[in-house]
Amino acid sequence: MRLFRLGVMALLLAAGFAVAADEKPVLRAAVPIQPALPPNPAEKFETTHKVVASVDVKGETGLRLQTLSIDAKGRVIALVAPPKPFGAPMKGQIAEIHVFDAAGKPVKSWKVDFHATAVNCAADGSIYVAGDSKIAKFDADGKMVGQATELPHLTAIMKDAAGIKEKAEAQLKREKEQMVQVYANARKNIAEQLKKIEDKKPEDRSKTEERQIEQFKNIIKQYEQIETQYKSRTVEQVIEQMTGRMRVVNGMAVSEKDVFIACGDVGFGYAVWRFTKDLKDPKQILSEIGGCCGQMDIQCHGTDVLVAENTKHQFSKYDREGKKIGSFGKRGNDTDPACFGSCCNPMNLRAIAVGDVFTAESEGIIKRFGPSGEFIETAGVVKLTGGCKNVAVAVSADAKNIYFCDQPGSKFHVLVKKTAKEIEDEKKNKEKGNK
Repeated sequence: MRLFRLGVMALLLAAGFAVAADEKPVLRAAVPIQPALPPNPAEKFETTHKVVASVDVKGETGLRLQTLSIDAKGRVIALVAPPKPFGAPMKGQIAEIHVFDAAGKPVKSWKVDFHATAVNCAADGSIYVAGDSKIAKFDADGKMVGQATELPHLTAIMKDAAGIKEKAEAQLKREKEQMVQVYANARKNIAEQLKKIEDKKPEDRSKTEERQIEQFKNIIKQYEQIETQYKSRTVEQVIEQMTGRMRVVNGMAVSEKDVFIACGDVGFGYAVWRFTKDLKDPKQILSEIGGCCGQMDIQCHGTDVLVAENTKHQFSKYDREGKKIGSFGKRGNDTDPACFGSCCNPMNLRAIAVGDVFTAESEGIIKRFGPSGEFIETAGVVKLTGGCKNVAVAVSADAKNIYFCDQPGSKFHVLVKKTAKEIEDEKKNKEKGNK
């Protein structure tokens, strides 16, 4: 039944009965996990790096690899935690930081006393961990050297109670006008398919159609329940949802001067906030950024901020004040290595000192772009199970090593740069195969 429902959801999406891509609402009971992806055409891309190791990363019961970074020593810093929530953070949860050397060998680990959802590292060796309204700062050995018990931007936002209520009222109106209709249309579509089957004589129905009757009825009932939930929503519930999303840190970046976080905006989409290195002086520099399925990754290059604008099939660069410097990448066919395919890509990104940007896609594709945004090469392809997800990527200073987060597998993959001979041999073998 579950797989069939996935197929039905795919039909609905194709028919246009879908929630806006910039942010799905909190009422998500009817939205299933996506199935494994079909064979990836990108596996035929010529790549510069190859997978040499896959490192399992697991913590205490219920804690799995969620994201990763790389520190000033070239070590992999892995965040092991419960899954990131779509709504408010789950209280009482903990997380762990696991440290690995460049080859993937475990070095040390320590606990984080809150539900962390983001991690990043500074050039001075500091490790920043954020989530559940908090940011903690650790030194390279895991000693906590600073902590903000509430994200600084929340205090600033909550002072504007009237403004929050006004935005909540606008969002509630939009939900009741749009989302109720979305699910009503979806329910109508399923009901029409159900009627076609029920109009057949029982002896003329296939075994699959007999199963579909009950499955369609369950889906219709579920959509009716969601419609009712939307119709009965209150302003207070919307405010709780909005502030809850702001307490979840979806991405974090650290420059020489600043710490940046990406979190839910007041309303739809995401916002980016800037703090000082001692976690003070909050300032919102970006708002209403679209992100798919709770994914919004940011990174720094110098003092600038890079944003993986996955719903636009591009990544963008902004200065520390939020002024756009440029947007790079384009949507295209999955078989074109210079383009971003699928519904929402790139999901994650990482810059190295020379300015090159490495992007990561949900399907396991890593691409390299130059400082001016020009496509350079496909760096690597990793086999992953499907669905929109965090595919954090980290790159060594010399770009010889790439570390790729396999969130569903709770592991990371180590890719190393191929030798010139390996690349040449691959080309020769490909040419032979084409003859």
